Amino acid sequence: MNLEESDLCGWELNNPDNNLFDIEITQVWGDCGGCEFLGECTTPCASMRRLIPREGSIVKLGHEKQESGPTMSYFAVVGQSDVRFILLSEPDHYWARASYITYEQVPVWALLQLDPVKGSCPDVCLLSE
Repeated sequence: MNLEESDLCGWELNNPDNNLFDIEITQVWGDCGGCEFLGECTTPCASMRRLIPREGSIVKLGHEKQESGPTMSYFAVVGQSDVRFILLSEPDHYWARASYITYEQVPVWALLQLDPVKGSCPDVCLLSE
């Protein structure tokens, strides 16, 4: 399965909202490959997981990497009438973690990736100049 640059995925990625996302296992390493509980497992394992929204679409807004810190990627989950923002933290040597953040916590440079002309951003996230 091919992963796209815009996919919300990471090593052992958690699901921040079971009502909004399904988890897809895209790659497995080691002895966990045949485990029937792989999607719900909380013990250390080696799998790449992707969050798939049940409704709407995911827009990758960009990422930043601080020296000796995790890669921080910003995503918008765009629904018909709302936008929710997610921060994906990917440490170099530990599991990835997705969490909701507020509009105000998203850097301006990342918000500029939303395009109201193409419909990826409802009125709620338009920026004033």
